[in-house]
Amino acid sequence: MTTVAGSNIDRIVDGSGLPGNTPSLTGLHVKGRSSVNAWYGSPDTGNLITFNLNGTYSLAGFSLWNFNGINTIGIKGVNVLSSTDGTNFTAVAGAPTQFAIGADKASESPEVFSFTPVTATYVRFQVLSNYSDPTYTGLSEVQFDSASATAVPEPFTILGTLTAIGGGAALKRRLKGVESKSL
Repeated sequence: MTTVAGSNIDRIVDGSGLPGNTPSLTGLHVKGRSSVNAWYGSPDTGNLITFNLNGTYSLAGFSLWNFNGINTIGIKGVNVLSSTDGTNFTAVAGAPTQFAIGADKASESPEVFSFTPVTATYVRFQVLSNYSDPTYTGLSEVQFDSASATAVPEPFTILGTLTAIGGGAALKRRLKGVESKSL
């Protein structure tokens, strides 16, 4: 997806807008502002947002704060896909196909999703629709949840461990290479 000037897609994974501006699976996200703590871009059907997890993990779900600056630009219809190579993506069984509308110019709690764990290095959102704005589509924050406290070993590589949070493990660190692009 094409990022709108002044917006930065890295804002959707860096914890900005959450308590302490720290990545977390919970917490109230303050009103989304694209230049500070959220992102928006063009809403063309079929557009992709790809998250590079920087390692291979047993992914069990994610927390999502839909765009809450102007709720009509939040993502509505979506396909959630995963990949271990960044090229071949498959649908995540049990993942959502629609996100709830975000708060309108107000703070909001996350929408929390869980599914049978999948091994993933990349997660992709194929955006199918938004909540009615013909010009923009956006998100405030996304944080991924792992099924275990350690990464899945890749051939010839030992990967680092995840930080434990309140009995569960979360991919709290910043994700490199979040990108958006058109088909």
